[in-house]
Amino acid sequence: MASKFRVGDLVWAKMKGFPAWPGKVIEPKPEVKRPSNKKPMHFIFFYGSENYAWVFEENTFLYATNKDKFMPASRIPKGFKEAVEAIDEALEAMPTQHERRSPSPVLVDGEEPPVETAADDAETPEGATEQKMPRVRKPTQKFAESVESGEMTAKNATARKKNELVKKAIKHATASQSGPSPKKIKLGTPRKSPKKPRMPSVRIPSELTTRKPQKNIIPTPCKIGFLGLGIMGSGMVRNLLKSGHEVTVWNRTIEKCKDFAALGALPGETPCDVVQSCDIIFSSVANPAALKDLVFGNCGVLQGISPGKSFVDMSSVDVETITDINEAITMRNGRFLEAPVFGSKEASEDGQLVVLAAGDRDLYDDCLSCFEAIGRKTYYLGEIGNGARMRLVLSMVLGTVIAGLSEGMALAGKVGLHQEDLLEILSLSSLNCSLFRSKGYAMMENSYNPRALLQNQQKDMRLSLNLGDEVDQPLAVAAAANEMYKKAKARGYGTSDVAAVFRAADI
Repeated sequence: MASKFRVGDLVWAKMKGFPAWPGKVIEPKPEVKRPSNKKPMHFIFFYGSENYAWVFEENTFLYATNKDKFMPASRIPKGFKEAVEAIDEALEAMPTQHERRSPSPVLVDGEEPPVETAADDAETPEGATEQKMPRVRKPTQKFAESVESGEMTAKNATARKKNELVKKAIKHATASQSGPSPKKIKLGTPRKSPKKPRMPSVRIPSELTTRKPQKNIIPTPCKIGFLGLGIMGSGMVRNLLKSGHEVTVWNRTIEKCKDFAALGALPGETPCDVVQSCDIIFSSVANPAALKDLVFGNCGVLQGISPGKSFVDMSSVDVETITDINEAITMRNGRFLEAPVFGSKEASEDGQLVVLAAGDRDLYDDCLSCFEAIGRKTYYLGEIGNGARMRLVLSMVLGTVIAGLSEGMALAGKVGLHQEDLLEILSLSSLNCSLFRSKGYAMMENSYNPRALLQNQQKDMRLSLNLGDEVDQPLAVAAAANEMYKKAKARGYGTSDVAAVFRAADI
C-alpha cells in the first residue's frame, strides 16, 4: 500500500501525551524495534530534542502546509521554539519542489519493490547504457620522472641511513647514562634486581573517565508529583527539574522539601495533597513497610486517587506488596505502574539509572520523558510483578559479588598480600569494573560514605531469598552472603555504604 510520506519529508508528528512536534522522516534505526501494530508507521527524527521514534502515519502531517494548524497559541513547550527554528532552516535548504513530489510506496511483507524511472534526469540516448566509471588518480609527470630516474630509490636509501644513525645515537646515549658496565659476570652468579619502590595509587574520578551523554528531553505537559526524597529520590527529582518537568514534592522531613523548592519544585503538605494536585505521581521509599504506609496510611496516596490519576512506584520491594498496591489503585479507577530502578547514588544524580517498568502500558508511554530524564535505559517487562522480580534478581547478584570481593580483600590482607595489588590485578583482567574499583578502595581505606545503604542491600537479599523459596530455587551462595550483611548490620554498619560488608569478613 502507498504511503503519504517518504524518507526526507519534513513533518509534524504527534505522539500520545505530547503536542505535535516538528520532525523529519528518516531511515529506521536498527536498535529501535518497530511496534507490532499493523497500521502504517514512519520513523521520525524530532528536531530540538534530537530523539527519534515510530509514529503512526495518521498522526503525521506535512510540515509546511500544516504550520498554522500546529503552532501553539498560548503555552509554548520547552524546546519547541528551537525545534521550529531548526526545521525552518532545513526547509529553506531544500529544493522548492521537495514537498510536491509523488509519495513513495511503503511495502507490505511479501511485495516486490516497484521499478523507479528517473523522469527528472537527463535522457540517455537510445541503445546507450549510462555507466559511472570509478575515478582513478593519474600519477603526476614529476612523480613519473622521479621513478624513472631512480630519484625515489635514492631518497629512500638516504632516509634509511638517517634512521640507522639515529638508532646508534640513542643506543650510545642510553649506554652512557647507565654508567660503566661491569667487566665480566660469571655464569651462575645470581644478579640482584633493584628493589622497586611502591608508588602511591592514583585513582581517576569516574566523572573524568565516563562521558555522560547530553540529554535533550521534551518534558511531558502532565503535572508530576514525587514522594520520597532519599538517596535515590533526590537525584531523580533534580533531573526531572533540570529537564523542564513541573514537579511537586513531598517528604517526611519538611526541610528537604524546602531545599527542592529553591530549585523550582512545588512543596506538598501530604501525599494525598500531591496526588490531588498532580497527574502522575512517583514514589521512592526504603522498604515495603514504608511504601504501604505511604499508600494506605492517613492522608496517603490512596485517599487522593480518583479516575484519571496515575501512580508509579520506583522502590525496591517484593512482588506481594506491588500486587496489593496495584489492586488498590485500580479499584479506584486509577492507573498503576511499577518502575524500580537499578543503580547507585551517583547514577541517580547523573540521570544514569536503569528503569525496570511493568504494568499499565499506556501509563508507561506517558512516563517516557520522565524515565528519559531519570535513566539511561528503560525496560518494559510486561505484567505487574516483573519489575520487582527483576530488581531482586539484580540485587542478589550485586550483593553476592560485593560479599565475594570483601572476602577476597580480607584473605589477601591475612596472608600478607597488598590489597592494592589485588585490586590492580583485577583491573587488568576480565573482572575489571567500576564496582570493584570503588568498593575495593572503600574497603581498603575503611571509608563507607553511603552511596547505597547496607541495610537496604540486606533487605533486598532477604526478599530475593523469599522469592527463591516461592519457586523452590536453591540460592546457597546468596544465603551465605545474606548472613555476612546481617553480621555487618548487627555491628552497626546498617546506615553505612554496602562496602562495609567487609567489616563482617575482616575478623
